[in-house]
Amino acid sequence: MPSRRTAPTALNAPSVDPTPRPAARRAGRRADQARATREHLIATAIDVVRQRSYGQATLFEVAKAAGVTPGALQHHFGSRAVLMLEVLQAILQADDDRGVPWPGAALPLPERAAALVQALWTRLYEPPRFLAAWSVYFGAAGEAELQPPIAAMRQRLAGGLHERFAAVLPEARPRADFDTFVDLVLSSLRGLAMARLFGADAAAEAAQRDQLVRLIVLWIQNTPKPTPEEPR
Repeated sequence: MPSRRTAPTALNAPSVDPTPRPAARRAGRRADQARATREHLIATAIDVVRQRSYGQATLFEVAKAAGVTPGALQHHFGSRAVLMLEVLQAILQADDDRGVPWPGAALPLPERAAALVQALWTRLYEPPRFLAAWSVYFGAAGEAELQPPIAAMRQRLAGGLHERFAAVLPEARPRADFDTFVDLVLSSLRGLAMARLFGADAAAEAAQRDQLVRLIVLWIQNTPKPTPEEPR
């Protein structure tokens, strides 16, 4: 009589070793090293742009500053254009972490407006990377291949900031001039930050930001009240 073969059970099933195989561990280490190297190269390129200029951030100069060969740098990014896009992406995605939170919509309006302007300034416009980003914008103005991706990055950033304004100042969202006014606030902070190229005056900067806060408060306070619907 043929013997019955029992299906493996939890007790007699072959055990699976959860420990990664040596080849997988080596591949994971190589991926970690490649990621760390890319981050180092991008950070070095940002420093070169900020401390020197966009024009001087060549593959050769960035490689020299990073302590690698130009060939190794090109292996990771392929071209200077790709490297500059990665630099810009890293700058725009960075968020300064100095404990300045975005304000909640429940705060009183003057406090909310002041906290919003302060958060925008310390997170986006005051850090040195802001000027590095604008060095890339200006330097790449004549490079046609960089213009569409840079425009797309800036559009995504602006869209996120408009959403932030709507979350902090929800009472102003229905206004027809909402987007125009947000652009005005961002342009004002941008200009204030770019003036730092010629020297920073902390007191003057703070006074201008205070005026911007007052403008936001007045604009909100002058928002037309919704007209009640006529009974039918």
